Amino acid sequence: MWTAKIKFNEEKTLIGNKAVKHGVNLFVFALSFFYENNWIIVHITGNIIGEKEQIDKFVKDLKKESRVKEFELNGNFFVGTIKEPIFAKYIYNKNIIQIAPALITDTGYEILNIGSFEKKYLEKLIDLFERKFDGQLLSIQNKKIKSISAIKVAPELTEKQKQAIELAIKRGYYTSPRKISLQELAKISKLSFSTFQVHLRKAEEKLIPFYFE
Repeated sequence: MWTAKIKFNEEKTLIGNKAVKHGVNLFVFALSFFYENNWIIVHITGNIIGEKEQIDKFVKDLKKESRVKEFELNGNFFVGTIKEPIFAKYIYNKNIIQIAPALITDTGYEILNIGSFEKKYLEKLIDLFERKFDGQLLSIQNKKIKSISAIKVAPELTEKQKQAIELAIKRGYYTSPRKISLQELAKISKLSFSTFQVHLRKAEEKLIPFYFE
C-alpha cells in the first residue's frame, strides 16, 4: 500500500479554525461517510486534548456551526457528524484509507495519515492540499502497514501525561522532521529525561499507538 503523511494549514477548516481559537489539540478519525445534496456527511470520533475550560468553549463554539449536525463529548472522547464541502471527495472516497487519526493542532496545522493501493489517488490529494491549504508532503512510501489505528475509547490521561503530550504537539515533536528532541522537551517541562519520556510514552500508548510509530 502507498502511504502518505501530509501537513497543511487548517485555519480555514471547520474544526481546525476552532482548535486554534480555543487552544486545543485533537486526534480525529473518520468512521464513515456518505454523499448528500452536494455535501459529504462524515461521522467522526476522537479525543480533545486541553484544559477543561478550553475544551468546553471549543465544543460550545463548534456546535454553533451549521455544518455540525451532531457532536457529543464524554470526558475527552467525542463522536459527531459533520458536513464537508464536495471538494473533500478527494479524501472521502473508495480509494483513500485513513490509516491513523488526523492530528489537529492549536498552532494552525493539521497532519493527515492516509493510504491507497494506487499512488495516483494520493497524488491528487497532495496536489489539492498544496494548492488550497499551503500543504506540505512530509512522506510518501510504498510499504506493508502493520495496522490501522482508530481511537481508543475515553483514555484516562494523568495530568502529567496530558501536559507531556500537549507540550510535544505544541513544540513540533510530531512533525517531520521533528522540531525538537525529547531531551529538549524534558528540559522545558523541568522533569528528568526518563520521567518525561515515561509520561509521554504512556500518553501515546493510551491514545493511538500506531500514530506515533
